[in-house]
Amino acid sequence: MRVLFVDDDPKEIKELRTMLGSMHQKWEMKFAISGEEALNIFIDNPPDVVVSDMYMPEMDGLQLLGTVMKHFPETLRILLSEPLDKEMVLKYGKSVHRFLMKPCSAETIKYTIERTCKLQDLLRGETLKKMVTKIRDLPTLPSLYNLIIKEIQSPKVSLKKLGHIISQDVSLSARILQIVNSPIFGLPREITSPQQATVFLGIDTLKALVLHIRLSPSFMEDAKLCGFSIMDMQKHSMMVGRLAGKIARTETDDEKVVEDAIISGMFHNIGKLILLKVPVLYKEITELVETTGCDFTNAEYTVIKTSHAELGAYLLWLWGIPSNVVEVVAFYHNPSKLLENIVPNKTPREVSGNAKEFTALTAVHMANALMMQENCNFDITNSPYVDMPYMRTLNLTNKLPEWVDCYNETIREEV
Repeated sequence: MRVLFVDDDPKEIKELRTMLGSMHQKWEMKFAISGEEALNIFIDNPPDVVVSDMYMPEMDGLQLLGTVMKHFPETLRILLSEPLDKEMVLKYGKSVHRFLMKPCSAETIKYTIERTCKLQDLLRGETLKKMVTKIRDLPTLPSLYNLIIKEIQSPKVSLKKLGHIISQDVSLSARILQIVNSPIFGLPREITSPQQATVFLGIDTLKALVLHIRLSPSFMEDAKLCGFSIMDMQKHSMMVGRLAGKIARTETDDEKVVEDAIISGMFHNIGKLILLKVPVLYKEITELVETTGCDFTNAEYTVIKTSHAELGAYLLWLWGIPSNVVEVVAFYHNPSKLLENIVPNKTPREVSGNAKEFTALTAVHMANALMMQENCNFDITNSPYVDMPYMRTLNLTNKLPEWVDCYNETIREEV
């Protein structure tokens, strides 16, 4: 893996060389003392990762990473900086995948780079890298955007009401969670609820964020041509999140698990919005479904060698969404695959107790399966959407009727 570090201070460069000396066997490291020198290195041999200081003369870190994003979009972009002005982050932060706050230990730098690259490998590597690292924004529904603007302009603007509106939009919620969990705020714990995030951000920051949202009419037109309804996708995502929360509450008193289930359920289909950024591929996938009768996920693997679950998970990870949420989004279709990664080559009886614990992944997997099935008036164990080997491994098959009741209750509430 090729990693480029950029800092105009020779002392900082020397310190980085010393701190990261043990990584020479794993990384091919280069160091530059200006944005111009860094770009020359890109021309010769583009690195996989660039870690840039913020404050440099002539070309600062955000300008450098913006140029890298434009000309070398597949490179992972990390900004290493003292605290930044929030307005600056909102305006230019789209060019940055991860923020690291100075002073930053070698372990933090290594962890951030290695974890990102390991997740990239786990989630099928190059296809993800090519498709996801180019993404800066995902669409926000015009109707919700207009509601947010109306509330912000109200003389009696309410953070609670804003949080409720924002929580109904998948892409905007993801962006707000990205910002509130960045080191800029230095919060003592990760925030996974859009409602909580709005409280931490405050009205002024939310106003600045909304001003930098750009609605894309061409994207909406592409979605329409592909026969994809963003509104239906949003509704399905909200329902899965709500049902996942209900299922989680039947199994645990841990509010963190419930919270993760709700937000992961809301984000579980976000990868489909990435696919819509490449409408030719999306149409090829749907045409394969129509001609062969295979399910959408299998068609994705045939066409692009990955799926929307992995695409969405990788994007959320790059945006700094907590890893437990990312994990659920990555494996919600096939949770058995996660067990295989945690405890490879073991039979269900040999799986460790920790791996058998109820988690948000189980709640979201079942919530999506039930919502996809729609008609649950039959033996749900025969549903093609339920990963029964996973359910048997966790000894949860006897819980399925209770979760069907949760589904029916959620549907009644919606009506």
